[in-house]
Amino acid sequence: MAATIETPLVSIGLPVYNEERFIDATLASLRQQDYPYIEILVSDNASTDRTVEICKRHAAEDIRIRIKVQTSNSGVTPNFENALAMANGRYFMWAAGHDLWTPNFVSECVALLERQPGACLAFGSSRWITGDGEPLPIESGWTDTRGMSAVARAFTIFWGNMHPVVGMIRTADLRACLPLHQLAGGDLVLLMQLALRGHFVHATRAEWCRREFRMEKSHSEKLKRYAGASTRIVRSPLGKLFPMLELPAALVKVLMKSNLPASDKVLALATLAPSLPLRYLVGKRGQA
Repeated sequence: MAATIETPLVSIGLPVYNEERFIDATLASLRQQDYPYIEILVSDNASTDRTVEICKRHAAEDIRIRIKVQTSNSGVTPNFENALAMANGRYFMWAAGHDLWTPNFVSECVALLERQPGACLAFGSSRWITGDGEPLPIESGWTDTRGMSAVARAFTIFWGNMHPVVGMIRTADLRACLPLHQLAGGDLVLLMQLALRGHFVHATRAEWCRREFRMEKSHSEKLKRYAGASTRIVRSPLGKLFPMLELPAALVKVLMKSNLPASDKVLALATLAPSLPLRYLVGKRGQA
């Protein structure tokens, strides 16, 4: 079966690094999607474990899987871009090499985006699991921005969690946001860009299982990982000293470069400035 206008191809980008513990289950979950018109695009960031070996085994069994192995670890953000560069589909979603999805995740998101031409992103509900797959007593909210103005969408996303970034996105809208911002909070910057382009819709019957296996006890531990050699989300010397310092400027730039009317830009910037410190504190406490 081939993808058609009525049944569009979905590209699933799988940027991975040393995911041998979970990648087998992740690929099995993606292969079990009830929507057949998918391509699974593995971009390996020079793993030093058995990740590539496991991916190649799955690729030998499923022609929908393509693998590209990087010669060196370029960091998380460039590898996310590498996976997107491989995409041929009308829709795109990133998938972490340790997460799981209900079999209807792709089909539910495709159906919503096909019915909602003003939407640029669809995402499912979040369910947290441990490294062993056991449920965690954590609840995450969701946001459906249909009916909101562009400014309202942007600030609704600003105060929400970052889970929609692993939802399904119109490939053209996502590529219009390139290059990705390589900084702490880069996912928020991308979601703000997308929110200014279209609505986010919630696929209520689909679930994404977020695996929490690092068990970082503090916000500072997470930021330390962002600057680590294997992730390199934070790269500038100033960013390593003050990881969140680059985020406000990036958000301001997004608003200024948007197609918002001048009056809306003034309103948005005036609202953003006093909101940033509180948003940082809320995020630090793990509430958003």
